[in-house]
Amino acid sequence: MLKLISPIYYWKDIILDISNFVKCCETCQLNKKSTQKKYGLLQEVPVAEEPFEMISLDTVGGFNYHNSQKKYLHIVLDHATRYAWTFPSKSVTSETYTNCLKQIFSIQCPKQLLSDRNAAFTSSKFKKFLKHHNIRQLLTSANRPQCNGKNERVNQTLVAKLRCKVNSTTKTPWTKLLEQVTYEYNNSPHDVTGFPPAYLMFGTLPYDSPLPNQVKLNYPPIQQARQIAVNRTIKHHKINKQRYDKHYVDAKFKVGDLVLYQNFSYPNSSKLQSPYNGPFKVVRKLSNVTYEIDKPNQYTGKLTDIVHSTRLKPFHSKSNFQLC
Repeated sequence: MLKLISPIYYWKDIILDISNFVKCCETCQLNKKSTQKKYGLLQEVPVAEEPFEMISLDTVGGFNYHNSQKKYLHIVLDHATRYAWTFPSKSVTSETYTNCLKQIFSIQCPKQLLSDRNAAFTSSKFKKFLKHHNIRQLLTSANRPQCNGKNERVNQTLVAKLRCKVNSTTKTPWTKLLEQVTYEYNNSPHDVTGFPPAYLMFGTLPYDSPLPNQVKLNYPPIQQARQIAVNRTIKHHKINKQRYDKHYVDAKFKVGDLVLYQNFSYPNSSKLQSPYNGPFKVVRKLSNVTYEIDKPNQYTGKLTDIVHSTRLKPFHSKSNFQLC
């Protein structure tokens, strides 16, 4: 715009005025992808040191084939040991989830449960169930699966293994193959801890190895193994944070600020769809990376939504624009 105007017009601070005017263009802000680093440094979450200190729950869909009527896979992960429980089902109701968790609670009740903001998890029935078992509920930001990163990585591992078995064993129901996949995962050394999740959870391993020709390893006593696993996890988290923070900047939104929200479907949406919508006002700051904005939540019906700062960018209003 400066190149178009400057040959014809000139005034004091013309460059600054044109720069501010362009920056406040609402159409440009909604439709042009930001080239700046996203907001929100990686937050360090306390490492779970004991089994059942924290578990997380997530669901994977798309299994409606291969000799089974069940199309959902529910995965519950213990954060300290990386031990996974898997449950195939036909539905994603709060009753389905409580039935899955009851099987785990027969072993021991966890102190905390992490999940996304699915309607089943935010329902009064599910909250009452957790309260009855004295479990603290933790919810991730909307459309931010990375907040449940440990579970997401296990999801990918299990689904990849299951896909291989399904496509090489056409007549066996995927639910039956899931048992094999879960068994192999729980009894194989984890990349981060170096120990099989089953060993860290129960202090022992089954006699038969899940892998062919695998030599049975002599692991240290269970308490020592768990402490080693914690130390390795802490080291792994620090490396991840250093790598992650290179691509992000600290979020400094304040209550009352106007922001744009990046559509969850972007960049896999239509090429002509706006990457952002809004503007919305910041109602409350919940953490260094989590904010409540006055964007209606289509799932809960609430007038506000809790979002992660990586999906936000500042909105520059024309009302704040003044000629120099």
